[in-house]
Amino acid sequence: MALTALVFLPVNVQVDHLSQVSRPIALSVGKVGLGIALLGFFACTFGAALETGLSTGYTIAQFFGWTWGKTRAPHDAARFHLVIGIALIAAIAVGLTSLDPIKVTEYSLVFAAVALPLTYFPILLVANDPAHMGAKVNGWVRNALGTVFLAIVCVAAIAAIPLMIITKGGA
Repeated sequence: MALTALVFLPVNVQVDHLSQVSRPIALSVGKVGLGIALLGFFACTFGAALETGLSTGYTIAQFFGWTWGKTRAPHDAARFHLVIGIALIAAIAVGLTSLDPIKVTEYSLVFAAVALPLTYFPILLVANDPAHMGAKVNGWVRNALGTVFLAIVCVAAIAAIPLMIITKGGA
């Protein structure tokens, strides 16, 4: 980061794309270092794309009760592998658009914040149900802390969309 600051700050350059990150590398270690960095960029982004596809496949397969697992052959878990392929193709299609991945991430985080109380509240209810939790049911201290956290999450959820609009997406 220090090298990037030394290269970009004097010329007032804002780093908006991954390709701009490679400039200080090329200046400091030359073409070989740049080639290694580009290989690293490819490995990281391709690995993240594959991991996202796997995560999508796992989530959907587990929800529907399908056979799943990356160690299972495609003919044993066909729907799981199909979902991974569809997720990868969808990610490539989105990547080929002019959508800004940072903006997409910011908006998805806002909508995740809005949905958080809807997922946290049922967990809090189950944690207080002796039929499900038995001896591990929440006590009054954990309930108090859980309720405070639920209140904080609700405030964040209520504030998320107006703040996104007011700040024009964090711009």
